[in-house]
Amino acid sequence: MCGIIGINSNKAVSSTIISSLKKLEYRGYDSAGIATLSNNKINEIKSEGRVDKLESNSLIKNMEGTIGIGHVRWATHGLPNSINAHPHSSQNVSVVHNGIIENSTQLKKFLVGKGHKFKSQTDTEVIVHLITENLKTENIVNSVQKTLKSLHGSFALGIIFRDQPDIIVGARRGSPLAVGYGPNENYLGSDSYALKAMTNKITYLNDGEFCIIKKDQVEFYSEDGIKINKKVLELSLKDNKYDKGDYKYFMAKEIEEQPSTLKNGINEYIDTLNNDINIYNFPWKSNEISSITLIGCGTAYHSCLLAKYWFEELTTLDVNVDIASEFRYRNNRFKKDNLYVFVSQSGETADTYAALDLCNQNDMKTCAVVNVIESSIARDSKFVLPIHCGTEIGVASTKAFLGQILILYILG
Repeated sequence: MCGIIGINSNKAVSSTIISSLKKLEYRGYDSAGIATLSNNKINEIKSEGRVDKLESNSLIKNMEGTIGIGHVRWATHGLPNSINAHPHSSQNVSVVHNGIIENSTQLKKFLVGKGHKFKSQTDTEVIVHLITENLKTENIVNSVQKTLKSLHGSFALGIIFRDQPDIIVGARRGSPLAVGYGPNENYLGSDSYALKAMTNKITYLNDGEFCIIKKDQVEFYSEDGIKINKKVLELSLKDNKYDKGDYKYFMAKEIEEQPSTLKNGINEYIDTLNNDINIYNFPWKSNEISSITLIGCGTAYHSCLLAKYWFEELTTLDVNVDIASEFRYRNNRFKKDNLYVFVSQSGETADTYAALDLCNQNDMKTCAVVNVIESSIARDSKFVLPIHCGTEIGVASTKAFLGQILILYILG
């Protein structure tokens, strides 16, 4: 998982991009980078390690440009070093990417045959060269559309162009991407965490869509290149707290917040006066569900393993637990009376979302247990149970794990 940010403004953007990347480090922290446009040139600075190391580069402070993109990386293709760090750029195009391009080897072979030279080991660099190749015969919108159709796999992209210095192009398939709106500037980001510090007005791209971000407006397009209208959502800013306070580490702070997590969950879902469970508007009757499948990755998977014992003890349901990364690769026997529960702190876990998407394609009963109610998994599930634990920045989950097992226990 990686994190991306883009800002198109009427003032210098490098410092704001750096601040936003720090908020995205939970998505990756083995390398980071930034690219801006100024003086008809793409300026790029990248570094192995965390955003603090990138920020310490003396060139960052004097980095010009009112339009730029940034990236934090968790390596999938290639070593975690400055060469493989994003953005990846040619003279004309710079790209940040979250996802995996599954046909990158074939595309690279094609592009090398066209004379393109590659500098990194990443799958992302093929996107840069493919757009560059398509720009020889197409305008920007058509070149992006043509490039996206050539890509197999998942992506959230932020793209800037030397010859079109007033736009950022964003595109999404499989990986999350949001657009934010501000005064005389607009934003692109992997999720609302990075954008909430700048705006609470958000639009989420759906699979296959792309957008053109200008300083004063945003245009959205379908996969077929048809201009479309999108809703602007106003998000709550009450959870916009990223500082460590008096704590040295976010993880220590979040461990101390675990009692509040329990309190929030109990207040939300349990009527203590009448000793009753309140899961409002649950869309299915108990006799419509005879089995349940719990799906998650990492910490969320372990929440599911623990909850399996409770469901079997407290109910007569048949209970299965699936690790999300394997779910869609086996021969699932979907049943209409099975409830599929997807557990994810961020609500953006790629494998968990892919499992949800498969269930939705088969019109299954789907329920999300998430911390971020604006997330892709929450938006695309038929029912949502928020865990209400507040922003979790620490990579090692603490209070979110406690919130997950509490909600799963209540659901049982």
